[in-house]
Amino acid sequence: MPPPCRPPSLLRCIQALSALLALALAAAPGYWHPGEGDGCLSAWALSFVFTLLLLLNDAFRRPPPRRDLPLVLATAAAMACATATVLWPLGHLRGNEGGHGRPRALRAAATAASAIATLAYAAEVTRDRARPGEAAPYLATPSGLLKVVEAFLALLLLGLSAELGAASGPAALRWCLGIFCVSFVLGVLLVGGCLLGWGWCGWMRDPEGLRWGLGVYAGLGVVAYGAATVLWALYSFSDDMGGRSRRPYGCSATCPWDREVLVAVLSGLNLVAFGVDLGQTGRLVLLRA
Repeated sequence: MPPPCRPPSLLRCIQALSALLALALAAAPGYWHPGEGDGCLSAWALSFVFTLLLLLNDAFRRPPPRRDLPLVLATAAAMACATATVLWPLGHLRGNEGGHGRPRALRAAATAASAIATLAYAAEVTRDRARPGEAAPYLATPSGLLKVVEAFLALLLLGLSAELGAASGPAALRWCLGIFCVSFVLGVLLVGGCLLGWGWCGWMRDPEGLRWGLGVYAGLGVVAYGAATVLWALYSFSDDMGGRSRRPYGCSATCPWDREVLVAVLSGLNLVAFGVDLGQTGRLVLLRA
């Protein structure tokens, strides 16, 4: 006899509906910028699909294979929707890019729905994350969730810097691109390894070697992103280094200078994320010493 269904979670319903609404409203005018526009629609679509799968799983009273899996998905969806909330109006609502009348109203409504989705996913992460001293999988802890944030920011930085042509730019920008690439690969390996059970990722059970390894990873991230933040700012915004200190006059909504500013801001955010992660991991190492 199949297990009885139960009412879906209200928070997950809000997440799914707001992500679907943002996707439908953004696609309704029939045109969006390739690249970033495609990325925004993909973020909303994937957020909706994964949330729908979790809703169906809940409806049939089947627990997820791991406690941290819904948290990882909610964290990634919150980051994806937050990014779309920034990028979508930047490319589709500035100046005359959003059009007039109904198309502009639809694009503005998509931005609002995306913001609601971001808040709903963030609320789930805040509600369900592990509390200090609680036995939980590593990725359900603040330090583990920071790994998801770091990997997602690295993916954004990698895509934006590659689109800006960093691979064919000065050596310093190529170094930044390499840092973003290596950071993303290591982050995916770490998060995927924990989800698939590679190694001992439990917050309360991890061996001393793994704790020190996580500390070294966070420390190297601080050094790497500190260098990337400084190098990117110097070679993108310093006139002496070949950059532009001000936004070019008459630049369109897809102006590369705006994206260079975004890369600089995201690099600084990931530097902060690695710094907080280093503090969390260092506290864990000292408590277990």
